[in-house]
Amino acid sequence: MAPASLLAHLRRAPVSVTTAVAAVVLVVSARIAHAEPDFPHHPPVALLALGAVVLAVVLAERALGSVRTVVVGVAAPALAVLVTLLAVAVGQAAGEAHAEAAAGEPLFAPSIVATALLGAASATMPEQRRHRVRAVLWTVVLTLVLFAGHGSDLARALATLFGTAAGVVVVRRASRPSTANPRTTHPALRNPRTVVVGALAALGAGTLVTLVVPDPDGVLSPFADAMSDRATVAVGVLLLGSAWLVQRGRRAGVVLAAAVLVTLTAVLSDVFLLEPLSDGDVQWHGLGLDAVEWQVTLLGAWLVPAAVLLAVVLLRERLVRARFRAATDCSEEYRGMLRRGDAGSLGHMGTWQGNATWTDPDGRGAVAYRVRGNVALTVSDPACAAEDRAVVLAAFAASCERNGWVPAFTSVHEPVRELLVAEGWTALPVGVECVLDLDTFDLRGKKRQDLRTASNRADREGVRDEWTTLDALDPDRRAQVEAVCSRWAADRRLPEMGFTLGGLRELDDPEVRLMLAVTAEGRVDAVTSWLPVHEHGALIGYTLDVMRRADDGMPGVMEFLIARTALRAREAGLGTISLSGTPLAVHAGAGPLVTHGSRLLARVLEPVYGFRSLQRFKEKFGARHEPLWLVVPSALQVPRVGRALAGAYVPGLRPKHLWALRQAHVSAAAERAGAGAARAGTDARS
Repeated sequence: MAPASLLAHLRRAPVSVTTAVAAVVLVVSARIAHAEPDFPHHPPVALLALGAVVLAVVLAERALGSVRTVVVGVAAPALAVLVTLLAVAVGQAAGEAHAEAAAGEPLFAPSIVATALLGAASATMPEQRRHRVRAVLWTVVLTLVLFAGHGSDLARALATLFGTAAGVVVVRRASRPSTANPRTTHPALRNPRTVVVGALAALGAGTLVTLVVPDPDGVLSPFADAMSDRATVAVGVLLLGSAWLVQRGRRAGVVLAAAVLVTLTAVLSDVFLLEPLSDGDVQWHGLGLDAVEWQVTLLGAWLVPAAVLLAVVLLRERLVRARFRAATDCSEEYRGMLRRGDAGSLGHMGTWQGNATWTDPDGRGAVAYRVRGNVALTVSDPACAAEDRAVVLAAFAASCERNGWVPAFTSVHEPVRELLVAEGWTALPVGVECVLDLDTFDLRGKKRQDLRTASNRADREGVRDEWTTLDALDPDRRAQVEAVCSRWAADRRLPEMGFTLGGLRELDDPEVRLMLAVTAEGRVDAVTSWLPVHEHGALIGYTLDVMRRADDGMPGVMEFLIARTALRAREAGLGTISLSGTPLAVHAGAGPLVTHGSRLLARVLEPVYGFRSLQRFKEKFGARHEPLWLVVPSALQVPRVGRALAGAYVPGLRPKHLWALRQAHVSAAAERAGAGAARAGTDARS
């Protein structure tokens, strides 16, 4: 790093830069091997702790400022060490066994500073991220206290407590629930799955910790005394595995957890309860405090896995993910909410077959969704009033959490993104919606030349536009519409996309309007379908869905149909029509990495699905762009949600289609080469 750049960073974040430099010096000088008292002679653990300190300082300085970071980073660990010293001295004077064991042990470790600063910085985080960070932090801290039980573990827990309290005091406003949605509470706090998973993870990790820390003295450390080292490793790994499975809502996780906990409870109760009772070793008269304390610890050690086992058994049905049941037909209740609320321009897609509907218990709104791979993919914005949107979003997310699903709000608009990002969610751009403002739309000007040409050609050739519905068509005309749509789908090299991209089946809806291009001979030349858009009980516009053209259809027929639809909608008093979203289209809000990835994927799929060509086609109409977002609880869940989206959009995708995609690229390259050769020949002749 150049000196000027280093000075600039030093001015912006002096504590972070100083801490990073000090960490590098410590690593180079090899003075950190014994920095963590629980893990002496474990340099990787010390390096990890030092890295955690640097990360915590960076987060805290950004959130709290340099001065507060220094104050919290020094005062909270110092106070924690002093309180621990006092507790050890008092306990030692009273003859308490754990205090006597902790006397003389080192109490300070770099990780104490890290946990204190992370606890303080969490106060500035959005509510969801704040609860997630604190849950993980306290699970780790308390696991070390209960299983390792050293003085430094108690100091670390106290530093975490003091740091969290300092953050709440310093950032009082951020530590309270969002004022935009005062009823919003992180669903993990109301979900028993989170508590059970935390308990299983703590038991599993703590059991493994007893094997690597010297002289474990926590109240749950006797776990390792009742088993061999191999059995201890097996129990720890199986408990961690069951925690992971239960987190995903798998019934196998519940069964595995119950089996391990039954075995562990039986072994511990036999070793620490039945055998001492049968041998007459349990007695309470004439014993000192340390002896009584130790016997109580042994007698009660089996109660912890027994309590977790009881929780797993009693809550087993709530720990297993719910089975997704797609609706065969959309309920009238959801359609009514679509009309009364504000589900955006894509809301009617929620009525399609294959989706299910979640309704708010208080009747404030509804969400259309479908589940793929334990991910609940919503269909655009929730159907509710704008003032109820935050509450409905939070309630749906909580429902998904209870069912073991990851909520993923798909193709949502900016208002929904803003609400969720404010709560700590991660937003990714997934496309662009093109919206026509009908008050300013016309066919004049150089930029609308293609639209005028298509309209004039249709008039010359006797092609007329017909505004209708599928039910209103006579059998012959309906068969023609079905033939145009079916032939188009049959020509695709890859399966036709679905989810938020309609097909022939979605036309059969009395609320969906068709704009047909009909030749002078009565033949259907092209088909477009238009979904209704309602707001507060009134029809405010339409959204383009299906676009299908006959093989020998008139050139420019789609431009003709869309332009005529816009003019008809304006005559009917509507304000906008949407040309729907274009997947993978990049907008200004996308970062460089997402932009590059979207363009690359669009280029790969172009010969088959033509997303880039579709976006260029829509540009002819002078529409304004509105970004569409995918919003997920955490960036760590993006790959999982991505797989679910791929399965929802192309459920019939098979390995053989990859070869078809390659062939499509070969054909496209050959066509480009042929066109280039033809142009070169023309230039040579001229």
